[in-house]
This record gives sequence, structure tokens and C-alpha cells, in this order.
Amino acid sequence: MMHAIEQFFAAWGDTDADSRATTLCNCLPTDLTYLDPRTPEPISDLDELIGYVGMFSQYAPGATAKVVDLSETSGHFRATVEFGMPDGTAQLGQYFITLDDQSRAARLVGFAGSGVPE
Repeated sequence: MMHAIEQFFAAWGDTDADSRATTLCNCLPTDLTYLDPRTPEPISDLDELIGYVGMFSQYAPGATAKVVDLSETSGHFRATVEFGMPDGTAQLGQYFITLDDQSRAARLVGFAGSGVPE
């Protein structure tokens, strides 16, 4: 079975809105916080986050997101995510994630890049 963090990012490339929403509802709680460089403020509503993830496939059809590295320290996770575009280009992002008591991704804070100095 895929880890909730891997499920969350795999859903970004799902072009079927119902399937994507079902996946997101399964790996996220209703009480959540999501923030990345493209969100003007934290998202704390599950339906709003489902819509935000849906914009990825809407504005970049054929794009994918996948966890390429996942590490843990005492229940806190760091995920490196590759956002792949249909033309073969990719961008890395890094997320710091905390799970709830049901192993769902409850707090996700994303950063552009992988944290490695350029």
C-alpha cells in the first residue's frame, strides 16, 4: 500500500476529478494545513485543497508529481517531490509533513527546489 504522502502527490497527476478527489479524501484529514510557494496563504479546507490540486492537471495536462525521496525523523517527514511536465522538464520541491493519528498528511509545507545550494 502507498504511503499517504505518496498518494497525495500521485493524485496531482490524476486527470479524473472524481478519482483525484477520492484519493485526496483518503490520504488527508478535514483538519489540515497546506502551504507552498504558490499559495498566497495556507489552505486549511479540504475542498479548497482538492480544487488547488485539480488546477495542476487543468493547467498542465499530462503533468505528474511523484515522491522521489522520503525520510522521517520522529514522525516528521521530509519529501522531495518531482513535478514532471509532459515536455520532459521537471522541477523539484521539498515538503515537510506531519501526519495525524490515522497516518494521513495533516500539515504540509512546501518549498521550491531541493534545498541544495546551487
